[in-house]
This record gives sequence, structure tokens and C-alpha cells, in this order.
Amino acid sequence: MSEILKIFLTSSLTIIGGVTVYALSQIVVGPIFEQRKIIGEIADALIFYANVYSSRIPGLTSKGKIDEASKRLRQLAALLQSKTHLIPWYGVFERLRIVHKSAAIEDASAALIGLSNSVGDSSPQSSEHVRGYVNKIKERLNLRIT
Repeated sequence: MSEILKIFLTSSLTIIGGVTVYALSQIVVGPIFEQRKIIGEIADALIFYANVYSSRIPGLTSKGKIDEASKRLRQLAALLQSKTHLIPWYGVFERLRIVHKSAAIEDASAALIGLSNSVGDSSPQSSEHVRGYVNKIKERLNLRIT
């Protein structure tokens, strides 16, 4: 085999290998990053809307702010589920502890929907439900927020 052919094959295989590694990283790492980004947005929403979902005094928070918080929390529940479904080989990454367990994602999503439904509810038992939802979200997604 001539030197020029060896150089051509080596450079071709290097390029093909690099493109393959890049493509696989985008297929796998991209969705994992997106899931983590949504979890960060959930932490942000829990902090940002705490005064809205924790308010038990009717009329203290405007209807527009209540609707905004409720809609955003429900949207985040949906995004958490959808971004999780985009991750190929989720079970493998779950066993390797690279991603959250699928049961934890489902529990957190359900708690976000429950929290969304509880925003603006001023009944006495609602306060306990809200606290339970927030604690479950924080626990299942390993969020360290106060």
C-alpha cells in the first residue's frame, strides 16, 4: 500500500470517527442536558412562585399571577416528561445513575401537576397538600433549595 493511500485512509477514518462520536454525543448527551435544564427550571419556578402557591389569604395574590404560576408549573411537568422520553437507552443511564430514576421523574411530574392544581386554593387542607407536593418534587429531583 502506498504512503498516500495510508495517509488518505488514516485521515478518512479519523474524520468518520470524529463525526460518529460527535453525532452520538448529540443524540445522547443533548437530551440528558435538556432534562437537567428542565430540572433547573423547576427549581427556579419553585423559588419564584413560592409566594403564589403558599399564599392562603384570598385576594392577596392577583388572579393573573395565580394563573401564570399554575400554567408554568403544569408546563414544567409536561416538559419534564417529554424531555425524559427523548433520552435513548434511558434504562441503561438510569442503572449507571447518570439520570434520575423514571419513577422519580413520574412522581415529580405528578407532584408538579398537583401543585399546579393547588395554586390559589385557600382552603386549610390545601396548605398541607402544597407542602407535600413541594417536598416530593424536591426529594424526587434531588433539589437543594429552601
